[in-house]
Formats: sequence, structure tokens, C-alpha cells
Amino acid sequence: MLIIGENISVTSKIVGDSIRNRDAGPIIKMAKVQKEAGAHYIDVNIGPATKNGEELMQWVVKTIQGEVETPLALDTKNTSAMEAGLEVHKGAAMINSVTGDQDKLDILMPMAKKYGAKIVGIALSEKGVPPDVDSRIEIIMNIVNSAMEQGLPLSDLYLDPIVLPVAVLQPQVLNCIEGLKAFKQLKELMGLPEEPKTIVGLSNVSQSSPAELKSLLNRTYLLILLSHGLDSAILDPLDSDLMHAVKTFDILTNRILYAHSYLDK
Repeated sequence: MLIIGENISVTSKIVGDSIRNRDAGPIIKMAKVQKEAGAHYIDVNIGPATKNGEELMQWVVKTIQGEVETPLALDTKNTSAMEAGLEVHKGAAMINSVTGDQDKLDILMPMAKKYGAKIVGIALSEKGVPPDVDSRIEIIMNIVNSAMEQGLPLSDLYLDPIVLPVAVLQPQVLNCIEGLKAFKQLKELMGLPEEPKTIVGLSNVSQSSPAELKSLLNRTYLLILLSHGLDSAILDPLDSDLMHAVKTFDILTNRILYAHSYLDK
């Protein structure tokens, strides 16, 4: 499973202060520990970035990749800032997140083509979170068609059925599972030349739940999703119980070779 470390977000006080003060230390440390814990990509969420977004994104990208050899998943609503980050990124970045709104697709899909970036397409539109699985599929099919029009490899497209908090919207947690199962059938349904990947923002499921339940909810939900073919997740790689669950799943499904020491770092 492709693991994307979620911990560099402007919503965090430490990260927010680091970005505002252009203090590289905390961000570099956070990127390093996530990579050491097993993250393949590091998510960088700078939020709306309405002020000096281009300079800010380039500073964050250069800061992290100057010290840590890890590709980044760039997340911002500022499309100019997104392109600025892609311009200086080393290797194949990931654009996180692309909604089904046509105006965003018209900007971000050509951008992904230009810079060779992977795409996280989320089952979300300007109307908000879809109420049912069919609505999710409709949005995702539009994203897939847009990617194909740009000639993007569908193997670089990661489709997100949208995880919502079980404490607030419990029925939607099941809808996400059903959405994932449907996304795994898109190759046959749409006659696609290859199968797009799937991804979730895992920690959303435990939002609004007590702190002592978050890890249990996250890892249990992840195992359910993995059993239905999930390819990638944006998660906290510093949660050792969660990472152990991923490795154990890989052992039990014959994806990696068993050894008595399989949980060793």
C-alpha cells in the first residue's frame, strides 16, 4: 500500500507557526520522522494560501526536499500556488485534491500532464459531499474522463470515495466502503485500458471521536478498506499500531514474506 504521511498541515499550530515564520526546522523534522516511519509520500497542506501562495508553496517544497528525498503530495485550493510547487518539485509530485468541478478539472488536469504529477481525484463537487454511492460514482467518472482527455496514465490517478466521521455521519462510513468497491470495478464498467488506483484520507473516520478511540477506529477501518482493494491512504505513519496493522495485513494476504521479526523496524 502506498502510504502518504498526513502530518504537515497548516491546520497544525506547529506547522502553521513554522510556515508563517519561515522556520524550516519543525517541518524538516516532521518530514524526516514520517519517512523513517514508512511514508512513501509526504502530504503538504498549505490551505487556501490566498496571500503569497506561490512563494509559500515553493518555500515549503524546497525546504523539505532539500533535506528529505521523498516526493510530496501538494494540497492547496490556490491553483497558482499548486503550479508554483510543481515547478520546483523533484520527481513526480501528487496533486491533492482534485474535485469533480469542471472548472478545477480544466486547470489541474493539464497541470498534471505538464509536470508529470499524479492526481488524487475526490468524489466531491461544489454541491458538497455526495449523499449516496451513485452520486460518488458519477463525480468520479467525470474525473476519469477528464484524465483520459488529457492523456494521463490512469495508473497515476488515485480515486477517493470520501471518508467521513463515524461519530457524526455513521451511514456515510459504509457508503465510502461501497464507493470504494464500485471504483474498483470502473475498468470493466467504463471499458478503461487500465485500472485507476484508490485512496482515502483515513483519519477523517475518527474525527470528533474521543482521543483514546482514534487509533482503533483508524486501523480497523483501514483493514476493512484494504480487504476491498484499497491501494493508498493518507494517514499518520507515526501511529505504530496502525503501521503494524498494515504490515500484518500484508503478511496475512501473502503480499510480503513472513518472518518472526516482521514488525521490526
